[in-house]
Amino acid sequence: MNDKINMRKKVAELGLNCLFILFFSYVFNFVWESFHAVSLYEKHDFGAPRYVPMVSYVAIIDSFLILGIYFITAACWRNLFWLRKMNKKHILFTIIAGTTIAAIIEYERVFISEVWSYNAHMPTLFGIGLSPLLQLSVTGLITFSLTRAILYQREIYSERISKNDFYTFIC
Repeated sequence: MNDKINMRKKVAELGLNCLFILFFSYVFNFVWESFHAVSLYEKHDFGAPRYVPMVSYVAIIDSFLILGIYFITAACWRNLFWLRKMNKKHILFTIIAGTTIAAIIEYERVFISEVWSYNAHMPTLFGIGLSPLLQLSVTGLITFSLTRAILYQREIYSERISKNDFYTFIC
């Protein structure tokens, strides 16, 4: 009986992780895309009826990419709940994965299929736009940090107390 209850709790926890990651990454990527799409890409100066659905669609794709980074990290560390104990290695892995995925997507879209191009205001690194290159890493880290802070705030608080003996002594 306890095994079924524990399994249900783990499934519920994983579901919450996924929902929070999808929601927060959608919001952060929607904001990021809203700022850089108009000002840094060629031919993105159309009206809101066309622009908002486009940005929404791209933010949804980015959200699933960030969820993918979450699961790739989980597979590498063999821990679906790695956000509980997120550390510097997870952060570095997220940065590398986000940057690599973004570089592949941007390279393909700009140089191979020529779906989009940058305007003169876009700073580039080896011909790839700096803003899109950083986007998945930055929004992913913010998403993972916020999800962790909300879902595991008790554990984070307990860790801080145990690491600070003076604070523990006073309280």
